[in-house]
Amino acid sequence: MSRPAPRGYTLAEMLAVCAVLSIAAMVAIPSAQPVDESRADAAAGEVVLALRFARDEALRTGEWRMFTCEPQRNQVRVFGLGADGASLAEQMVPHPGNRQPYAVALAAAPAGGHVALARCSFVFAAGGTAMSVAFDGAGNPVRGTGSATVRAQPLQSGTIVLGTGNATRTVAVNAAGRVTAS
Repeated sequence: MSRPAPRGYTLAEMLAVCAVLSIAAMVAIPSAQPVDESRADAAAGEVVLALRFARDEALRTGEWRMFTCEPQRNQVRVFGLGADGASLAEQMVPHPGNRQPYAVALAAAPAGGHVALARCSFVFAAGGTAMSVAFDGAGNPVRGTGSATVRAQPLQSGTIVLGTGNATRTVAVNAAGRVTAS
């Protein structure tokens, strides 16, 4: 008795299966780049909101509000200053959403998750730089700490750079206190 020859697959059948599998893989496995872009956008949005909140809150209350970057904790915070502008008289400013002290942790949701505070620098009129900016009772961006003359130095520009993976976002503050993200 003779055995029938084993049946194999033709080249056309194998190519068809490869094509179907590659299409399924493109649909089923999302690319990580759009996720990084979304995380960077979300984190930049949170930083923009914090800066705008600090300015709006200063205008609303007529009291100084400080926005500060804390790279070691990978977060940004908003708090009030005492009437003398001394950061030692730091006063809690509640977040409007949860009434907790206003702090945005960039490594956690909803700020974007896994986002790093790469750089934070505010440049003032006298040439000094800092990682924080204050808004006086009129909403003007100023240095906010130090002696009365140093404290009132107007902001020239501010830049906050956030990054995750291959995505980076820059939040800028101009001399008038206008906040933009790119």
